[in-house]
Amino acid sequence: MATQTATELQTLEPGTLDFITEVPVSPRRSCELQTRTTSNAVPTTDSTTTALSKNRTVLVIIQLLGLQLFSSACNGILVVGIPAIAATLQLEGSLLLWPTSAFYLTAGSCLLMAGSIADVVGTKRVSLTGSFLLAGCALACGLARNGGELIAFRGLQGVSNAMIVPPSVSIISRHVKEGRPRNLGFACLGFAGPVGFSLGLVLGGIFVDSIGWRAAFYLAGGASFALFVVGIWALPQDARPQSGPPVWKRLALEIDWVGTILASTGLATLSYVLA
Repeated sequence: MATQTATELQTLEPGTLDFITEVPVSPRRSCELQTRTTSNAVPTTDSTTTALSKNRTVLVIIQLLGLQLFSSACNGILVVGIPAIAATLQLEGSLLLWPTSAFYLTAGSCLLMAGSIADVVGTKRVSLTGSFLLAGCALACGLARNGGELIAFRGLQGVSNAMIVPPSVSIISRHVKEGRPRNLGFACLGFAGPVGFSLGLVLGGIFVDSIGWRAAFYLAGGASFALFVVGIWALPQDARPQSGPPVWKRLALEIDWVGTILASTGLATLSYVLA
């Protein structure tokens, strides 16, 4: 039976196939098909991303690299200048490691939460907020009057670092052309940390032996603020949906706050115990 059916299919003439394919579709049927396709389609938004031009890509990578660079430079400045800082602020011996530990404590524990907020609010907004906070905290570290203020400002500086890292990765992933440019962007983010720490060691030693450790933090804060101003123009705009709930409602509904807070608290507790 199967052989007979296959033989009959093979004997169909081309004219029959042409007749089948050229059957006209009524306008009403065509309209119904178009309506179904439109109703089943996903609502369009302006969330499509395009690759940046070459010159703007370089500027964006430099801006993101600079934020990581000076954030790590403050750690190097602190390592070299801790004896002078302890003498100036009368920092107790049991608290000598806390200006450094507070930074890594808050940076590690707030990383997950900052990334979740950036997914809802937008990468540019979170990155600019983090860069402004970084500049303010670096200047505040230079203006600290005692050890408690220095530790508090260093903790806030760790929060600013957590707000910078996830948007930087997202911006390079979405707006930098795939291939060599994107690979170079991630490489720059990777080596900005150790290079910035080394730069902080050198600058910290120079400033401590000359005009004082406070000037090193002023320099890092001023450079971070300049990068904040550059980021206002250079960073790509966040995609905004054409319709939907407001941002505050999306923050309340789209983020697993219970899980995020538990994870952040667990990381902070573990870091505190190991510190």
